[in-house]
Amino acid sequence: MRTYVAAWLPSPQGMPDWDGVEPLEIDQYLWMDNGYEPETRVKVCCTDHGLHLLYRVYEERPTIRYTRMQEPVYKDSCVEFFLQPAPDADARYVNFELNAAGTLLLGLGADRNGRERITPDDPDLFRIRAAVGLTDPVDARTYWQVEFSVPFSWLRSLFPAFVAKPEARMRANFYKCGDDTPLPHYGCWNRVTSDVPDFHRSGDFGELILGTAP
Repeated sequence: MRTYVAAWLPSPQGMPDWDGVEPLEIDQYLWMDNGYEPETRVKVCCTDHGLHLLYRVYEERPTIRYTRMQEPVYKDSCVEFFLQPAPDADARYVNFELNAAGTLLLGLGADRNGRERITPDDPDLFRIRAAVGLTDPVDARTYWQVEFSVPFSWLRSLFPAFVAKPEARMRANFYKCGDDTPLPHYGCWNRVTSDVPDFHRSGDFGELILGTAP
């Protein structure tokens, strides 16, 4: 099982300063044999406000079709974050799925069946920011990115057993996919053990730990 420690940073007014945050890599590409494995890096940190995530995906022409919340963005060029905040007390997890335009699909449940779709009252609750056609200053490669936050107060409203404190241990996985793109692909951070594409396997989540508070 892979483990990632999310650095605890001073609380910002907006999004955090990502300099110095070490990325994890979505480098387990499974089930397909077309050779397409887009490099995807994820930075995760936390503040007193909540978790913050930044996905960087090296794709020159991402597929974007869906623009309304809860549409099937996993068919587009998509990144995903599945989080089980209180794994010892609550089997449920939330799935954040976002395409390159920042369109969000959000669900809650204990497995892939009977998941509840969640639409928050505040459209900017997660502070989603997306950009395409960016250029890496190091090697001039083209990438797109999605940045968003998950407020601790929102997590506690869904998972009463969750306590946001340094060294809290959660379960999570990070994904890159594109079901209906020119080159379909399924990438994950912690390896998924099913014989067919299935990201909804909490038993295959890795460990996400909140770092030491500043």
